[in-house]
Amino acid sequence: MKCRHLSEDGPVKCPNCKSRKLRPAGEGDMVFLCKADMYAAGRINEALMGAGIQCRLENAGSAYFNFDSETSPTDQNIFVPYETVDRAEETAARAMREVESEREPEEGGDDRPGMKRIVGEVLSVLAFLVLIMLAVYGADGLANWLKGLVGM
Repeated sequence: MKCRHLSEDGPVKCPNCKSRKLRPAGEGDMVFLCKADMYAAGRINEALMGAGIQCRLENAGSAYFNFDSETSPTDQNIFVPYETVDRAEETAARAMREVESEREPEEGGDDRPGMKRIVGEVLSVLAFLVLIMLAVYGADGLANWLKGLVGM
């Protein structure tokens, strides 16, 4: 009742939320289908609606983001009616395969993501150090020139 996850018959407590208030799922009950990031959840939602399966999205993450957590603030829980859960699982799996294929890098491409970004950052740091060095030597040279004018 608490987390709306389906569990196999027989457990004394929910494997997800550890609640002992278990009951059989009934028609019309919205049950947990899956958790996905915002983009994938949107694609799953479209696929479910296209298959005529009602669904509801709810935020899975909190506003506080902990790097040790498995949930980011934009993750979505997807719920479907109990009587459609089998069809919904198939539809969601198909939509997730499409999303994963979109996210795969192209064949023959650079398999090191962000290599251009890393090179750019290294060059930026080097340029910054050169500018600092020029500023220090320039200020030293200006101070020596002023000392020469004043005759110190």
